Amino acid sequence: MRLRDALDLCSADYQDDWLRLRGERPATAMVAGVFAVGAWEPNTTILTGHTIAVYEPDARLSLVWPVPDEDERERREPAGLPEWAEQDDHEWKHARDGWVVVLLNGSPIWQTRVWYLDWGSGIGGYVPDFQPRYGEPEEGVSAIEGWETTAWAVGLAGLLNSYSATGEFGTFDPTPRIVPTPSSVHPVDER
Repeated sequence: MRLRDALDLCSADYQDDWLRLRGERPATAMVAGVFAVGAWEPNTTILTGHTIAVYEPDARLSLVWPVPDEDERERREPAGLPEWAEQDDHEWKHARDGWVVVLLNGSPIWQTRVWYLDWGSGIGGYVPDFQPRYGEPEEGVSAIEGWETTAWAVGLAGLLNSYSATGEFGTFDPTPRIVPTPSSVHPVDER
C-alpha cells in the first residue's frame, strides 16, 4: 500500500469503511501506551484515553487517537485556548491537543496533531491543528493574517468526529469560519 493511498483513506468520506475497536483493553492500552506515554507536555494536553479504528477493507491500516477524559481534565488546570479558538465567534470552554497516529501493520506511518474543543457539558469535537498564515512584513514584523490547514486534515477530523462528536458539534465546528478554503496540498507534499 502506498503512503498517499493510505492517507487518502483517513477521511470522513470513508467513515463507513472504518470500524472502531470496542472496549478499552487490551489493544487500546498496548497501542496507545507505545505512542502516548511521556508524550504529553505538562499542563498542555489532558487526554488520557485512546481509541483505535481499523480500515475494514484492508485491516493492515488503523488509527489511534486521544480521547478527552473529563475526570482528568477537572483535576488539572486547563492550559487555555489556542489563539485561533480565542478569535472564533463561538465561546469555547476547553481545548486539548493530541496526536492521531496512522498505523500500517501496527507500525506508525504518519502522525498529525489535532485539537478537541468543547463548550462544556461534555459536548465537543475534533478540529485540525490550524497554523498561522502571515502577511507581508511591515517594518520587519509579519502579522498573523489568518489561519490555514489542509483539506486532508479537515477530512481526518471529520472521521474522528464520526465516532465521538455529538451531532451538535457540526453546527458549531469552527473549521469553516477559521479556514474557509483549506489547502488541497496532500500531507505527503507539505513542507
